[in-house]
Amino acid sequence: MKLSYIRQKLQLSSIQKVVIGIIVVALIGAGTWAVYTTTEKGTLPIIPQIEGSDEETKKVQVGYGWSVKNEESEAVEEAVSSVKAQLGDNTPEFALLFSTVGYDPAEILNEVRKCLPNTSIYGGTSCLSVQTADGLHVGEVGSLALLAVSSQNITFGVGGADIEDFTSAREAGKAAVQAAIEATGKDGLPKLVLMTAAPGEEEELLLGINDIIGNDIPVIGGSSGDNDITGQWRQFANDNVYSNGISLTAIYTDLKIGWAFEAGYLRTENRGEVTRAEGRVIYEIDGRPAAEVYNEWTGGLVSEELDNGGSVLSKTTIYPLAKVINGEEEEYSLSIHPLSINATDHSLSVFANVEDGDELMLMHGDWELLLNRALTTPSKALESNNISEDDVVFGIYTFCAGTMLSIPEDEMPKMPSLVGSVIGDAPFIGTFTFGEQGYIVGVGNCHGNLVNSMIVFTDNHEGD
Repeated sequence: MKLSYIRQKLQLSSIQKVVIGIIVVALIGAGTWAVYTTTEKGTLPIIPQIEGSDEETKKVQVGYGWSVKNEESEAVEEAVSSVKAQLGDNTPEFALLFSTVGYDPAEILNEVRKCLPNTSIYGGTSCLSVQTADGLHVGEVGSLALLAVSSQNITFGVGGADIEDFTSAREAGKAAVQAAIEATGKDGLPKLVLMTAAPGEEEELLLGINDIIGNDIPVIGGSSGDNDITGQWRQFANDNVYSNGISLTAIYTDLKIGWAFEAGYLRTENRGEVTRAEGRVIYEIDGRPAAEVYNEWTGGLVSEELDNGGSVLSKTTIYPLAKVINGEEEEYSLSIHPLSINATDHSLSVFANVEDGDELMLMHGDWELLLNRALTTPSKALESNNISEDDVVFGIYTFCAGTMLSIPEDEMPKMPSLVGSVIGDAPFIGTFTFGEQGYIVGVGNCHGNLVNSMIVFTDNHEGD
């Protein structure tokens, strides 16, 4: 399937190119790169690499693979063969699996389970393509990526839940994280939790997770995607495939981990207070119809939809709103993607929950600014815990599908190269999501839109 298909489906508008190199350097240097947070900012010195160390001395063994073969069984076989060749005699305890919905998700998971019967599996579906260190993978039918880990120094526990089986999404989140923790056999709280969920109730799921682990353990990940926003997304948790569920991985380790959560938009001076909202519908900003305020802020961007109603998804990717959030030391802005306008009351539907009293800001970007997040976000992940390029043994990259689709098709393959320019030859796996979860220092775990995140794992102990 070609990337142009989803563009036509969502009627994406073209974006004028601008020179980005000077902007990126200036933004990073000035500290005005909007909407990001990192955690575990370290004071430990970087541990020098020991030349001549062999594979047996490594604390973490990693194998990855991918495929664009048309048949599910052949695609899994190709990816797993690559994983096993890199792992050698090491049996992986844990694997990340991301695939597009051109494949049958249940068959994909079943094939992987047959090949890796003793491996815990976490993941879900990705919008249109997947990423690895080898590139951006788009197949005629589908594509998948698999990354497996063997380590006595990292314990992974996978848990999942079908939201339909519980009285609320909050209860499903509690059950899933409890199952993930129990699967590790560990006491105490995990260092970090990975999250893949169905789009729609991410805030409630996070509340349930926080009920068990508190609000100081980072929860990072994204909401599973499909190719055309028709609800074909799926979540993988060991033997289970959910359509409206959640998959979590609890991670226990004393090895250094770094991460970053970033949107990469520029701030504008347009701000207002939400004076009436319910769930994911904003009715009023500063006492006026929300869509009218948004249209004024953007210079008439959605004038047609004010008259007729309808989707504004493609138009608003480079003009998102953002919640203004006060952290411990600075002000953050958590981006929110406007979805549609109701012509009757000029309310504005969005992809994240909004409450009365929230302060909103208009953000602005362009495709080059968004593409360069594949450079800046991994860089911030290294900086978050004083990690060098040579320290990284593998990474997990989450990139919003909406921002991916705003990037010209011939520019998209640069994403994996930009990531690799930061983390070197370390393998990584990437997925394109319909909503993202991350941690803001001094605030806690949040759900936003049009965001990307990077997690990097190392072979170094925190205290080394």
